Formats: sequence, C-alpha cells, structure tokens
Amino acid sequence: MSRTAFAALLVALLAAPAAAQINLTGDWDMTIESPQGTNTVKVTLTQDGETVSGLFKSQFGELPVTGALTGIDLKIGFSLPIQGQLVDIVMTGKVEGPTLAGKVQFGGFGEGDWTATRAEAAASAAAAKPAGAPGGASGEWDLTFKTPKGDVQATAAISQDGEKLSGTLSSPMGEAPFTGTLQGSSLRVTSNFVTPRGTVPLTMKGDIQGDAIANGKAKIKGVGKMKWTGRRKQ
Repeated sequence: MSRTAFAALLVALLAAPAAAQINLTGDWDMTIESPQGTNTVKVTLTQDGETVSGLFKSQFGELPVTGALTGIDLKIGFSLPIQGQLVDIVMTGKVEGPTLAGKVQFGGFGEGDWTATRAEAAASAAAAKPAGAPGGASGEWDLTFKTPKGDVQATAAISQDGEKLSGTLSSPMGEAPFTGTLQGSSLRVTSNFVTPRGTVPLTMKGDIQGDAIANGKAKIKGVGKMKWTGRRKQ
C-alpha cells in the first residue's frame, strides 16, 4: 500500500467515529428567515444511518420531510402547498454540536437562512438559566465568523449584570472592550477595534440558546455583514 493510500485510509478511520456519533432523531425548534420574515416551527426528525425523515409542523399542517446526513452535512426537503401548487423547499446545512444551521431554497422564489436547536436542549437551558437572568450570557465563549474568505475564530469574555453586558472580544484584529444588552434571549453588543488604519466599529446580534449562540449577524465597518455563531467554553 502506498503512503498516500495509507494516509487516506488513516484519515477515514479517524473521522468515522465522529460522524457515527451524530444522531438527529428527536424534536427540533427551527427558525427560518425568508423574504417574508422570520418564522419558528417544530420539526421532528428520525435518522436511520445516513437517511433522515420526519415531519415539518407549520400552519400548513404536518408535512413529510426526507433527506440525508453525510458526515456533518445535512440536506432535507419537503413540499409546501401554496395557492394550490406544491413548492419544493430544499434545506442544506451543517451539524454544529446541538445546533443545525444552513441555507434554504424556496423553490425558485428566493432563499434564506435557517437554524435549529433540539427542543429538549432548549427547554433544559430555559429551566436552568431563565432567559435574561443574571449569568445567562456570562462566561468564556468561542466565536466563529463566516467571512467570504473562510471562517475566522475569535473569543469573548462576557459579564452580565441584569440585562447589561460587558466584556472583552479577542480576534485577529486584536482585543477590544464591548458593551451590550441581553433582552430575553436576544443579545446585542457593540465594540470599537483600534487598528493602524483607524477605529473599526463592530455590531453583533444573536440569540442565546443554552450554551450556544445562533442566528448571529455581525456588521463590521469597511468589511460588511456576516454571520457568526458562538459556543460557551466548558
């Protein structure tokens, strides 16, 4: 066996257990951002190997879902009855611990973003840490910013006093203090990075879901808008 073939086999063997541990079976709270606005629905998924099926529960009733999970890459779809016609909805995304996130295609009528969190995880987090309660955002966080040139990693140290947030954000641009608020589960912070080219304002929004931050949107002056996610360090 050549060294190249052996290396490829070794990588496959090492990666296989991580992929095998993923099981999407259960109830999920899904948030979908469409051109018409943001909606939250319930989804029940069943996984058998790489095959995924389930029910999408919306105002249109319970719609059957089919799809597949390859590694951490998920693709599911269902048909939505609109004005007497069936519109095929295709959702692609990735498994990020207890959360799912990705893109949704509305059958040629546009696209949007979506995220999902296990319903039991969200309920447990709400019971342990009521939304907006002191300590709900406090701690050390690993952040991932989705940029056109790839993922950028950062960290944040957050302190919470009621609805007020403060802390330090560390990124490739350096370290900068920030302030913000947590109202319910909605987080919003602002910061100013001092660089050789001047001060760079940063605004970040997201939803705290237990030890994860989903639906993150950031705006950096001179860079543009981007998505981001967060995971509390254990």
